[in-house]
Amino acid sequence: MILADETSLSLLHSLTSRRSAGFLELLRHRLPASLDHMLAFIYLAYSMMALLYETVPAFEDTWIECLGDLGRYRMAIEDDDIRDREVWTGVARHWYSKASDKAPTTGRLYHHLAILARPNALQQLFYYAKSLCVVIPFTSARESILTLFDPVLNAENHQGQYRLPPLDTSFVKAHGLLFTGKNMEKFDPTVNEFLGLLDNQIGRVTRKFMEQGYHIAVANCVAMLGFASKDNVLMKAMASPDIDMEGSPSDHTSQSLSSFRNAQRLSNSTLRIVLQRIGDPNVLPFIHVTLIFMFNMSRFPGAMRFLHTDFPWDLLSIMLNTLLASHGSPSRIENEKFPLPEKNDVRPFPEDFAVRGLLWTDGYFPEEWFTNEKIDEEEKYHELPSMTAERKERILWLGCRISNLGQGLNYDGQRFSAPGAGLQIDSPERSLTYASATTADTGETLSPTADDVDSEGEEDMPLGYAEKPTPHA
Repeated sequence: MILADETSLSLLHSLTSRRSAGFLELLRHRLPASLDHMLAFIYLAYSMMALLYETVPAFEDTWIECLGDLGRYRMAIEDDDIRDREVWTGVARHWYSKASDKAPTTGRLYHHLAILARPNALQQLFYYAKSLCVVIPFTSARESILTLFDPVLNAENHQGQYRLPPLDTSFVKAHGLLFTGKNMEKFDPTVNEFLGLLDNQIGRVTRKFMEQGYHIAVANCVAMLGFASKDNVLMKAMASPDIDMEGSPSDHTSQSLSSFRNAQRLSNSTLRIVLQRIGDPNVLPFIHVTLIFMFNMSRFPGAMRFLHTDFPWDLLSIMLNTLLASHGSPSRIENEKFPLPEKNDVRPFPEDFAVRGLLWTDGYFPEEWFTNEKIDEEEKYHELPSMTAERKERILWLGCRISNLGQGLNYDGQRFSAPGAGLQIDSPERSLTYASATTADTGETLSPTADDVDSEGEEDMPLGYAEKPTPHA
């Protein structure tokens, strides 16, 4: 062995005992003088873990996470070769993703994936938010997430070293303000900046917004839950499902209510813009994730008391009626059972994997939904042509479930409506129909980085972008 036996065993024990947070520091402490020794140990440990993964399956979950840790440590100490750094980032991401499939409610794994998501700020925020809002949250992420927020919140002090596309900057900044609760006088201008950029962003990046959309939707839903804070009004309602919380606003601090209302404004305003893109299939993952959240919340009367009033039920009913017009089997969306594929070829959507394990998706998916062994790690986030029709049906099914629970949406067997809701269209442009937008599969994974969506680059709007009157509820 290159290292002394005692040192190697001590380091390996630190790694396999799951005290991995301090492993790299321990490694540097034991071997302060030699980067070569540090690299040698990581390669040695990686080989040993790979061997154990293949030969001792009883501890497979441990070996998988250790392999991810070692890949992340190798990435972290690579300063010279960008290509090597990217390779090891990919290696670590592969193992952590595999580990999260086996333990989808473990927040620690999503925290590690957040670190690896740089420089994709939307994806980073998504993973950090998820790490806090699963059954087993990783509370240390409350400190780590500040490494994403601080450079944006204090951009004037970073002298341009932390450059993000304008939409990413405004969105991350809005969430940073919500998370820290500081300088809230900047919140409304920041949200308005984000909203002013959003519609153009969706049209410009087209198919890439499918992934960006569910990242934004998850982050917004987690923000409305106060990043899983126990003081949050929705978290309290979920913790006490049998209590209607009538008169409850007075029972909450003005700060917690204000924080929730700010997050709600960001979420609902984003949704209003998205729902006005009638006929654009690239916004369907965003809508799907948002309706999963509302479906879960509709089972908690106390939570819906806060969510119901300002939700854009009118625009949702228009979108649902548009999807309903091209759907051929009302019985499938009216059935209480989850709409399984007709050929029983279970293939979860990319956003299904993204929301799996979150507190507000509990009980949504069928028990065997994620057990298709034919789907390998690289294919999970592929968008297939058949998914558009299936996603429309799932959204309609969720609309029916929400309407059955007597919230702000009605369904009479032929169309959806939102009684008492006044239709609000912000501008004529957003009532256009995007009927020819396409999500045809190109064989590539939807994993845009910050570089894919720069502030100056342009992409064409979907072909056939035509002006048509928006159908009324």
